[in-house]
Amino acid sequence: MASIVVSDAGPLISLGRLDLLALLPKLFVQVQVPTAVLDECMARPDNADTLRIQAALDQNLLVACDAEPIVRDGLDPGECAAIGRAIQIGAGLLADDHAARQCALELGLDIIGTLGVLVLAKRAGHLPAISPLVEQLRAGGQRLSHAAVSQALAAANEAPG
Repeated sequence: MASIVVSDAGPLISLGRLDLLALLPKLFVQVQVPTAVLDECMARPDNADTLRIQAALDQNLLVACDAEPIVRDGLDPGECAAIGRAIQIGAGLLADDHAARQCALELGLDIIGTLGVLVLAKRAGHLPAISPLVEQLRAGGQRLSHAAVSQALAAANEAPG
């Protein structure tokens, strides 16, 4: 995975809900967030995840940036901006949305999602286990495919629950 990643909103919101945004600078040299993505993340200013994302920005765990978005039907402005910025600077993409990931793959970007971040963090010794976190995400309404969860648990050397 690239040492610099550009993030879409989904992983930031998910990691914010888990209060694990501090993992990102332990795994990547820099995490850039286009202003269009920040606009999405800050849409509900009183949410705990929004407050945590703002705190991560204030602590320079995340770096706000401008982006030249790609133009692609079916993607929201934040996804277009994140993909455009990743292409512009030769970075990886942090995204969960299926359509955004497909587009990024077609464009040759390295991609990692929330589950991938959790796996990397466990492998690096920053987390004891990911399965409780996966369950916490699901309990909070996050849609995670059985296949993606199974793959992540296997990559983290954890048995499926």
